[in-house]
Amino acid sequence: MSTSNCLLTVSRFLGVAPLGRKGPIQWIHCLWCLSLLLYIWISSIYKCVTFKSEIPTIEKILYLMELPGNMAVNGFLVYYAVKNRPWCQETEFQIHRFVGGLDPNVVKLIYRRHCQSSHQLLCVVIAFHLLCAAVDIGSFNFDWCATAFSNSIYNLPALMISLGVLQYVQPVHILGLLLENLRQRLEELKLRQRPPISATKLDADYEAAFGILVNAGGCSGLLLEELRSMCNTIDQLHKKLMDKFGIFLLLNFANSLTSFCVELYLIFNFFETPLWEESLLLIYRLLWLFMHGVRIWLILSVNTWILEKKCHMFQLLNELEVCSSHLERIINRFLVQLQTSLSQPPVACGIVPLDTLEVGGFIGVLMAIVIFLIQIGLGNKSLMGVALNRSNWVYV
Repeated sequence: MSTSNCLLTVSRFLGVAPLGRKGPIQWIHCLWCLSLLLYIWISSIYKCVTFKSEIPTIEKILYLMELPGNMAVNGFLVYYAVKNRPWCQETEFQIHRFVGGLDPNVVKLIYRRHCQSSHQLLCVVIAFHLLCAAVDIGSFNFDWCATAFSNSIYNLPALMISLGVLQYVQPVHILGLLLENLRQRLEELKLRQRPPISATKLDADYEAAFGILVNAGGCSGLLLEELRSMCNTIDQLHKKLMDKFGIFLLLNFANSLTSFCVELYLIFNFFETPLWEESLLLIYRLLWLFMHGVRIWLILSVNTWILEKKCHMFQLLNELEVCSSHLERIINRFLVQLQTSLSQPPVACGIVPLDTLEVGGFIGVLMAIVIFLIQIGLGNKSLMGVALNRSNWVYV
């Protein structure tokens, strides 16, 4: 819980999380959020209007598309922060209440693992954006005015979006840990179903003794019903998270994919005719490329992790011993529920499936856009007879 509080504190300071309080402090926080958003929007619009570079129009549009993308994504986050309604964080509260109702030892284990992972992610995000700011300062030769303007356009909005991604990833990670706990309980049930080593099928009372062990003695039916109910609750909470963050995830995917393509193309341009005096700018672009790639992968991987847990549970259910029609019906209901959940993976706004199996599609779109940009660049060089002006490499 402490890491979640740290994330909320940082997010509230940067205006991308609701304060959760009423009174004058709420209005101060709303004013601060809107001021930050307005500052970013004005800086981004000014950059788009004043951007001058002798590059093809389509390249210029794709290059500047990150700025309105950042404006849209941050506008969505600030909207929820300013709205400050209880339902804005109701799903997260429901997840914590659900975890709190479990066995105390299980609760401690889940939160310990969650805090370790979340603390590492939060520290990495903050350290990464501090590194980007340091590289930005060096690339401008410590011109503080130019650096402040550059960071207000790129680094500050990027940090706010990264915190928004963490606000989605953290509760999904808790749901994954809950499914891992269910999987472990199914594993224990499977081990308890094993008959005594001394018993063999030649024994006259083997079937009766085995039935008592599997169903009545092990309370398999009651346990499976409990696990099925918990799994259904986890699915409902996951769907609520998708409803809340769907638009944000869709905007983030579109923004990150476009920016990733443009950065990859600009890096290609640099190595075609390298100017090593701009090595700091190359480092900055590599960091930006890494950031957008990790954003996409992090969202996909955490949802794929949940699907993998359900697949493991599906396999364990099929390996359970069935000795009564009642137990068979319970297992079948559980299997149908898992099968339905697996056949309908989470989708952002019904458009983007959140599964690492879709990485191939993302790579296809990425390569198509990059090749398109390279062809435009080569065609422009052929028409002009000279290389393009290097100004398209400069990002401010």
